[in-house]
Amino acid sequence: MSISDIEKLISLLADFGLGMLVGGGIIFLFIKFLIPSYLTEKAKNLATKEDIADITDKVESVKTDYAKILEEIRNNYQLKFAAIEREKNTKKEVYLEAVEAIVRSQNMITNFCNLNMLEQEITSCISNDAGKIARVQVVGESETVKAVTSFMAAVGTATLDLMLERSELMLRKNEIQIIENLRTRSQQEIDQYIALMKNLNLEGNSDLRLRETINNCFNYEQEQVTKYNLELDQLWLVQNSKHMEFTKHCMDTFFNVSSLLPSTVLSIRSELDLDIAPEDYISIFNENLEKGKEVFDDFINKVANKNA
Repeated sequence: MSISDIEKLISLLADFGLGMLVGGGIIFLFIKFLIPSYLTEKAKNLATKEDIADITDKVESVKTDYAKILEEIRNNYQLKFAAIEREKNTKKEVYLEAVEAIVRSQNMITNFCNLNMLEQEITSCISNDAGKIARVQVVGESETVKAVTSFMAAVGTATLDLMLERSELMLRKNEIQIIENLRTRSQQEIDQYIALMKNLNLEGNSDLRLRETINNCFNYEQEQVTKYNLELDQLWLVQNSKHMEFTKHCMDTFFNVSSLLPSTVLSIRSELDLDIAPEDYISIFNENLEKGKEVFDDFINKVANKNA
């Protein structure tokens, strides 16, 4: 209904008198001001409820999406954390075995001065432990790999040098063994000739040629024993001196190679988060190393004084 229609309505009502005119005015005011205002407010309220519902749906959707994202992040974190823990446990297992193998390789150097051990026995630990040490190449970081490689290279170089020097001692040792066996056999022959002479005496055998033959053989074997003793004395004199020098060389090599160990241990401890101040560890290590040198030097001096 337009304004002109309403005015026509009021004009019509005026024909019916004043009372009708007043009533018409009220109706006009109601239609012009109250109804539009009511409809406008009603529309606003309806729009507001719809907006709120839409906003609520969006908020809930965002919350749901956020929860999914948060759960995914949590799962990814747990997977990454589990992977890190597995890697650390794997490293720990590898490094503990590797350090034990490295120490055995280090101690192997001192065994070279034991001439009663075969070279295969001495170097067997390197063959047996090579795989354990090689695993460091797979799981180790660059600093650890470099430290282990440098240490094992030093062990390898020392092994070759000591094996070459030891070969001279082993050849002399074998020569001594051969001569001692010959001396033992000559001594056994002497004992047999003495027994024959006793039997001849008991039997009253006076065969001079037989007695002379036995006596000549006895004298020969006696001369052989004397010769073997002289040779052995000379060989042992050289062997003991060279063996002492070689023992010193072995121990000096051991201490030199040992000085490379701290960098390996510190690098491994760092990867395993086993914190220790490097200067503290090196101080402890060097202190024990110096004590070892003092003990060995004291032992060498006691042996030298005893043989003087």
